[in-house]
Amino acid sequence: MIAATMATTTMAAGKVDPEAVKKGMLTALNNQVALSADQQDKAKPIIDKHVADLEAVKNDATLDKAGKRAKVVELRQQYVSDINGILTPDQQKKWAASREANKAKVKARVKEKKAAQRATQ
Repeated sequence: MIAATMATTTMAAGKVDPEAVKKGMLTALNNQVALSADQQDKAKPIIDKHVADLEAVKNDATLDKAGKRAKVVELRQQYVSDINGILTPDQQKKWAASREANKAKVKARVKEKKAAQRATQ
């Protein structure tokens, strides 16, 4: 999930090819919850739409940084809801646990980065 979240965040910042993000998100999801072939077929358009929506937000000159961040949060919530709609209850639990573990890792990484920045100032 780290790869998917980082790719999504990085893509929103304009640093990653959207096709690579789509592939990474599908691969990460599959690795986390072992999607069936049918679920993969259903997940692909959800991921494609999510990435396209993120790309649109990135390119929206009418939104300031805070507006873009809010829109990305909204899109992420919709993505999670849509993906949960194709997962079994057991898969939903696995995916939620994976997302929570990822959040903790990302927060720790941000904290380390801020501490390193303070140390160099």
